[in-house]
Amino acid sequence: MEICILETDRPEDPLRSDYGTYAEMFEQWLRPVLPEASFTRLHICGGDDFPRDVAEYDAYLVTGSRAGVYEDHPWIAPLIAFLQRLRTARKPLAGVCFGHQVMAQAFGGAARKSEGGWVLGRLKQELTEEGEWLFGEGPLWQLSIHQDQVMELPPTARRLVSDRLSPNGALLYTDFPAISVQFHPEFAVPFLGALIGEFSEARLPAAQAEAARAGLEGPLDGDRVARGVAEVLRARVSGMV
Repeated sequence: MEICILETDRPEDPLRSDYGTYAEMFEQWLRPVLPEASFTRLHICGGDDFPRDVAEYDAYLVTGSRAGVYEDHPWIAPLIAFLQRLRTARKPLAGVCFGHQVMAQAFGGAARKSEGGWVLGRLKQELTEEGEWLFGEGPLWQLSIHQDQVMELPPTARRLVSDRLSPNGALLYTDFPAISVQFHPEFAVPFLGALIGEFSEARLPAAQAEAARAGLEGPLDGDRVARGVAEVLRARVSGMV
């Protein structure tokens, strides 16, 4: 199984030197549940071309990014067009954070900044019935850092998360094998702590950043999310109960 990771951002140094790229984080997160997979990285925000033929890979994954889907970066419109090609070809697809938002934008929904501001730290994600069907019973503890959200649900998407802070925090699509989540199951706690420290100097409210860093310790459920995402990427999940 060959998975193509579409990189829409990379951490700046020294974070990249200390923790790796987002693509490397995804590979480390997914390898235990997808031992049969090989990974290719395309740095699309850095100028790499999209595959000419979507059949070149078995599945695709879109990373997070500091960019907003509504911003005028030259790679965003081509990415949306490519995602629409993937849906037409029924290629398995997953997205995280920005990937979650740009998938919604491509498939008839909308993402923008939330009036509620930043969603930050180790947070409990309440699952819908469909979410428990895919991820298992009980809420998920996950890491988050975002202020953009999916505000309008795509017509072929169903909610997996019904959390107060992120009502559309995870989606499963009914017309082809595709899943997306707003939180970051690929992040390790030390990386998010360092990222909050970097952002808090200019972008995050100081009190919120301090509280988020203080609350990072505790169990996470990244393995449950990984298993669900793996089933979608294997094209074993392409609809709802």
